[in-house]
Amino acid sequence: MTLRRRVLLGGVGFAALGFAGCGLLPDGDGEPPFCAARSALTGHDSLGDLPLIYEVDEQGRTFSFDTVFYDRLIDWLAFFREQTGVTVSELRTYGSWTDGGVECSSWHNAGRAFDLAGLRHRGQDVISCRYDHWRAAPAAEQRTLLRRYWATAASLHHHFRDVLTYLFDDQHLNHIHIDNGQTGPELSTFTGQSRVQIHAVQAICSHVWDRPAPIDGQWTDPTRQVVAEVTGELGAGDDLGNPETWRAFLRASTARFA
Repeated sequence: MTLRRRVLLGGVGFAALGFAGCGLLPDGDGEPPFCAARSALTGHDSLGDLPLIYEVDEQGRTFSFDTVFYDRLIDWLAFFREQTGVTVSELRTYGSWTDGGVECSSWHNAGRAFDLAGLRHRGQDVISCRYDHWRAAPAAEQRTLLRRYWATAASLHHHFRDVLTYLFDDQHLNHIHIDNGQTGPELSTFTGQSRVQIHAVQAICSHVWDRPAPIDGQWTDPTRQVVAEVTGELGAGDDLGNPETWRAFLRASTARFA
């Protein structure tokens, strides 16, 4: 993947705010990102019933989305709520569409990417994706935060292939990036070739299931063995390349949020 500096977010320049965002080329053989004019997208100040709050200034804002991508985010939110049973009233974000100018290298430039900073209810974090804020928390607190972080990541991986966490690089210490550049309107599948997916599987086993796996992005026997233990417990088979096994693993992992 190739990373670039984000230029604009919902009409706000990052240079003015002193904040750098993320951009990427796809991890796979899909189509490369392309530019979309903001006028071709749809503006939303909420995701379903959740107000969208810009993490930088903590104010509500309207963000621009590709319609298919926005609908997938709505589906994800319903899935997350159903599997976790948690109550959420506010979504914190670093945004969706950005102006790629003449050189678009990110799905943000097409309105098909979103940066999740956290979910809140009544002013309290339900899930914080701000690893930069809590990575030095006391061990017991960090265990809970990691479990919730990776259970949330599991719910996102159920719907999207490219879900970039703090394991991807330092630009993602304060949010989880999601895009549908590879999956479009479909649910994700596991390829065994994506470092992003393998990192997620290893971290989910380690932090959600308390089955430590090497978090090295390598799909090798030590990781396969841990995965087989977890999926065997679920009665879901041991081949994550089977879409039903992959989704059962992610669904059960999401449900362990609490």
